[in-house]
Amino acid sequence: MLSYMRKNAKSWVVTIPIGIIILVFIFFYGFSDVRTADQDKAIATIGKRKITLETYRTAYRNTLEFYRSMYKDQFSEEMIEKMGLRQQVLENLIDREILLQEADRLGVSIPPEEMRKAIVKTPAFQENGIFSRRIYERVLNSYGIAAAEYEKDRQKDLRLAKLKDMIVKAVKVSDQELRDYYNMQNEEAAIEYFVFSPQTNQENLSVSEEELKVFYAAHKETFRVPETVQVKYIVFDPKAFESKVEVTAEEIKEYYESDLDKYSEPKRLKARHILFKLDAKAVPETVEATQAKAAAVLGRLQKGESFEKLAKEYSEDKASAEKGGELGFFKKGDMIKPFEETAFALKPGELSAVIRTPYGFHIIRVDEIKEARTTSMEEARNGIAQELRADKARSVCQTEAKRAYNRLFKDKQLDVYAASNGLNVKTTDYFPYGMAPDGLDAKELFSKEAFALAPGEIAPSFAVDQRHVLIKLEGKKEAVIPALEDIREKAAAEIKKEKKALKAKEKADQILAALVGGQGLWKDLADKYDLKAEQAAFKRMGDSIPGIGPRRKSALLRQFGSIQRIRDASIEELASATGMNREQAMKIKEYL
Repeated sequence: MLSYMRKNAKSWVVTIPIGIIILVFIFFYGFSDVRTADQDKAIATIGKRKITLETYRTAYRNTLEFYRSMYKDQFSEEMIEKMGLRQQVLENLIDREILLQEADRLGVSIPPEEMRKAIVKTPAFQENGIFSRRIYERVLNSYGIAAAEYEKDRQKDLRLAKLKDMIVKAVKVSDQELRDYYNMQNEEAAIEYFVFSPQTNQENLSVSEEELKVFYAAHKETFRVPETVQVKYIVFDPKAFESKVEVTAEEIKEYYESDLDKYSEPKRLKARHILFKLDAKAVPETVEATQAKAAAVLGRLQKGESFEKLAKEYSEDKASAEKGGELGFFKKGDMIKPFEETAFALKPGELSAVIRTPYGFHIIRVDEIKEARTTSMEEARNGIAQELRADKARSVCQTEAKRAYNRLFKDKQLDVYAASNGLNVKTTDYFPYGMAPDGLDAKELFSKEAFALAPGEIAPSFAVDQRHVLIKLEGKKEAVIPALEDIREKAAAEIKKEKKALKAKEKADQILAALVGGQGLWKDLADKYDLKAEQAAFKRMGDSIPGIGPRRKSALLRQFGSIQRIRDASIEELASATGMNREQAMKIKEYL
């Protein structure tokens, strides 16, 4: 679909299926403040707009960081290739630009008030559920993003969300389509299967010298030891500078007065309710019966029966019923209007009349009221002072790290500088790209800085979380393919593994041939070959089969990265990548 849209980016008049994925680029893709002519080079043009090399590099780098944070040490170059991340990032950038141009064509815009509401509702900019201008500015500063730049990019995402909403609302789905979709989602199959696992083969297989040599010659690259480096580094931690900064009374006052909303708490109630559900389209007879039921329960409450007990017995709000109807504390704006107006008119311990909302009939009891209050500056003083002290310490920490780099730029005497300034120098073991010392999570960034250095060089300080790091390259070992003698045991283990897998496949093929040839029934062959039939149930639309693993479509997606790339692949490529024969590969192509 998006391939078609790319070709028709100027006059997109197509029906888009439900479920367009709107990409959120803010923070995830980041921003760049260093540009060169090469970085401004266009790698894709959509209409009159260009996607630059630097935009792509930034998006790709942060995509890697995103997946690395998910998969940790399991994330590898092989996964990057199988997922097709390089192509995916480019396709995502192109897709987003196409959608933005369509939003332009349709005149999709975001009024300033809508933008303001979106920002103040962002949890990252809130404290205790309330927007804080100071936190907003601090978060943006920590990412090196100007407010205008952030708001410009946020506006794009809101426009994309609005475009999606317009498209989804325009789609008409028939009852038959809904039934078909439901059937596809819920249709189940139950199967029996045999597992032929190489791990169950306990034979002590031998490996000849000739087999070792042939295997080594064919698989040298798999044994390659990657390039490694060793570094010395200093970590500048803001906490170490907190005792060296001062916070004045004037600064505390200015901070307090600039963010008064943070210290204001609205009136809140703690209440319980009993809900008698009622459909909005209920006939009068049903309405009267439900209201009468609620009134009867209210009468029992007024005679002194336990609210908690009756809530557990009658309330159809299951979540609160289990807690005796308790809703916890809430402020105005948290509940629907009729409920809120009734609750805020009650006194502690007072019961409401039976009231109606879109959900049905309610009985409410208020248990506790917390009046609105504002925390005084004196009450907030210690917390503000600590926050300002931490802010100043972060600034001093960054300055000290930069000063250290400037002083060490020529003489490179990291140990001498550390000793004279009371700092601790640490030395790593040799490590490959993508790793970092324990306690420093930014493995990609640490490796990038270390591997860019020549032995003896020092890299400019860089930020890891709120700390700053200064590194010096001590040594570098080039990538090397070890001699056969050095990996003999490892190679022999791989050969044995292959042999066992081949034997398992041969046995599976033998059983399959017997079944297809009518040489025995499923149970008879299971008894004859001492096989245990495993069982599994799965849905048609599921991604995996319990006990077996990902479905073929999911496996293909991991291999090729996207449905479009599977469609574009040749029959031979599909067959080679998945082990299917040509006929199976052709069926997959037809299906997609």
